[in-house]
Amino acid sequence: MRQYAVLGSPIKHSKSPLIHNAVFQELRDDAQYSSIEISEGLKTWLHDQGPEWVGFSVTMPLKKQALDAANRADPLAIATQAANTLVRTQGGWDAYNTDVFGIQQALRGNKFSSVCILGTGATSRSAIVAMLDMGKRVILWGRNQEAVQKLCTEFDLESVASLHIALSQPAVISTLPANALDDQISGSYNGVLLDVVYDPWPTKLALAFDVEKVVSGLEMLIWQALGQQRLFHGLDLDETLPNEAKLLEAIRLALSVPK
Repeated sequence: MRQYAVLGSPIKHSKSPLIHNAVFQELRDDAQYSSIEISEGLKTWLHDQGPEWVGFSVTMPLKKQALDAANRADPLAIATQAANTLVRTQGGWDAYNTDVFGIQQALRGNKFSSVCILGTGATSRSAIVAMLDMGKRVILWGRNQEAVQKLCTEFDLESVASLHIALSQPAVISTLPANALDDQISGSYNGVLLDVVYDPWPTKLALAFDVEKVVSGLEMLIWQALGQQRLFHGLDLDETLPNEAKLLEAIRLALSVPK
């Protein structure tokens, strides 16, 4: 039986086993997906795993370690300086970033020309790359001004100091932890919001936007996981699995998430 797992710390809250096991069951694959608590020493740990372990999802704080531990990395992992997926090959481990794909798919169907990204961490980098790839004008807001300026210089972005102006943009992607802005939010906003948080839900930030324009982090989670499944099955990220509509239905049923 092929073995897969999500790696990170803390990891007990992860919904990845529910998602991936639902896909494996729907595809009738001889595969199992679990979760493993690990926070450091990833390269050595990977070296010690037997051949039954063929793929991993990677979450915090291991995304940079995953990139460094890989024998090869895709351009998105290099651009974001983070990998959330490892796939075993004859040459070792290949690293990928499917968060970019997940963010793009979560926002599909929403029309906007510019977007403000909140935060400066690993997920923020994925959001920046995702939006620039879609041809969007990207504005950055963050609490750490040094980190904001560093990202703005690297990606040639604009920044805003006012949170109100940031939230007033046509679209907003918040990569911040849950409740990070609770004491600063007042009023309501009319743009599209993708809040990468999904537990607890809804966040105070989400409640400040029109419910019809709010996208939960679960959508990003679902789509980045589907991207991982493509890679786990030997496909490129832009190649679809057979009957993906059915796979998405199985994932949503497992998570109790409506279409």
